[in-house]
Amino acid sequence: MAQVVLENIYKSFPPRKGEDVASAVPSSDVQENRTDKINILRRINLTVADGEFMVLVGPSGCGKSTLLRLIAGLEPMTGGNIWVGSRLVNRLPPKERDIAMVFQNYALYPHMSVYDNIAFGLRRRGSGDMQSGSFSHMAEDLLVGMTKKLPKGLRYLSDKEKSVDERVNSVAQLLQIDRLLHRLPKQLSGGQRQRVALGRAIARNPQVFLMDEPLSNLDAKLRTETRAQIVKLQRQLGTTTLYVTHDQTEAMTMGDRIAILNGGQLQQVDPPLELYNRPANRFVAEFIGSPPMNFIPVEFHAPLLITNNDFRLTLPEYWGSALQKYDGRKILLGIRPEHLILSVPANKNLPLKVELVENLGNDTYLAAKLTDVNFQNTAVNQTLQVRIPPDKLVRLGEQLWFSLTPEKIHFFDPDTELAIFPKTSPSLPFEK
Repeated sequence: MAQVVLENIYKSFPPRKGEDVASAVPSSDVQENRTDKINILRRINLTVADGEFMVLVGPSGCGKSTLLRLIAGLEPMTGGNIWVGSRLVNRLPPKERDIAMVFQNYALYPHMSVYDNIAFGLRRRGSGDMQSGSFSHMAEDLLVGMTKKLPKGLRYLSDKEKSVDERVNSVAQLLQIDRLLHRLPKQLSGGQRQRVALGRAIARNPQVFLMDEPLSNLDAKLRTETRAQIVKLQRQLGTTTLYVTHDQTEAMTMGDRIAILNGGQLQQVDPPLELYNRPANRFVAEFIGSPPMNFIPVEFHAPLLITNNDFRLTLPEYWGSALQKYDGRKILLGIRPEHLILSVPANKNLPLKVELVENLGNDTYLAAKLTDVNFQNTAVNQTLQVRIPPDKLVRLGEQLWFSLTPEKIHFFDPDTELAIFPKTSPSLPFEK
């Protein structure tokens, strides 16, 4: 097992013919000062502790799978260093990095049984340890190959093959696929194939597991079951793991810490609840949480008053110093759907007109419009997401009033979109 350290990682690709490179990072932001490159990753600095389960999450195209491939050695880096344990692995080929990768499409050999798929890496690694050209080893391998389809009692097993057999059966029992060892991949369900792919990685006992969206091809129920199995296995094995997903629910339920990427850059790296309670910027706040956070433009008036055309609210005292420089200016208020509470008509509450009702049984989600918001001299008809108790019956077109849970309010700078944090006290949820 080992920690993984990424130091100032860059990855660039040349643009395809006719592709616009205007979105590429300016030359001052690129190590090689090239403006003819499209930068997929830039300034990635990340340390994954020994035995940690780190989840890389972000929207499609943010560079998370590319980063995984750089660590595995399947892609060359443009710049930076990758350390696995005490070894700098920049120039090492994939087979020498002691890393196992589980792919989105399983990548099983269709003509091999489950047993042989799991054993493949073990046999390859074992063959590299032998002296090339050894007649006895060649003869043993030949006998193993000639007899492997015979009944178990008639097969020839070398010492190496006995070791492989012991490891394969141990991993198969761990993953509860020991009854499937004789089958071909086409005879397995999606969940079973995924466990075989995991088994092939586990069998090698690598220092690091890399998993690239391994659950994306499974149905919802099977994803939930397999997700729990992967977390349990990782804790049991204690192997350092980097797991890529675009599903924030997977990220929140699986990771010891989550690294959020957007546009090729790290936005925040923290434990799941820290991301939920203290998002570093608007992107993180909107990405983490389902439904996503609502954003309402307001004007701040010292010492503690926020207003817009629909409501006026006096903030708790701890916001005073943090917002002082925004006196008389517009800022963005963030509030999650679950922190809007059904209330009564009042100046401090939000009047919302219901446009959509989604009854899920355990929860009811509303899409409701807040009208006449004026932000930077622009009239906005803004739709907010709200979560209400399932026993509350709501009609389309109905106007409801919602109060904002004061200690759950977030604020963001309207220009930089960075979060504004108050000076905290032990009683507040913002405290680290």
